[in-house]
Amino acid sequence: MALIPRTSTPRLLGLGLHAWLRLGLLGCAVALLVLNWNIRRAPLDTGGPAPAGEAEGDLEIVTLDALPGQASDRPADLDGPSLVNESWYVRNMATAHGAFVIEVEAEDPEQSETISRALIEPIKDDYAEILVYVNRMGDDSDLPARRVQWTPRDGYVELSYDAPEAEP
Repeated sequence: MALIPRTSTPRLLGLGLHAWLRLGLLGCAVALLVLNWNIRRAPLDTGGPAPAGEAEGDLEIVTLDALPGQASDRPADLDGPSLVNESWYVRNMATAHGAFVIEVEAEDPEQSETISRALIEPIKDDYAEILVYVNRMGDDSDLPARRVQWTPRDGYVELSYDAPEAEP
């Protein structure tokens, strides 16, 4: 039986094949982390001209009004309802399958119709149904005080959950 002589693996810059493979894998991992970070980070508005290939109006930065109790510097000429004011604010919004649901916290849920109309009128042409749930400010219960439903067929329909039931 003849023995095959063992030769050493070639070395480049003092590193063997296994070291170069590990270094390559480490480089790939770092490159993927950098790529992931660049993709996920929010775009920054530098205030300068638009980069080459992009139109000036492609990026729109939208801000919400101040939180309750803070002064708002919202320009008076903006169209649409304010999402925050002194007596109520929008807590949550969701849309799916042509319906739009808005959750509002208000100091006085009795104003649900006025609040709902302010929120629904600018967007009612875009949805088949809009629901506005109005909770009392600071109430975290699952049951809202009132619900206003808008559909093109029935218009505005208000349902009060906190009203006492009528006795027969």
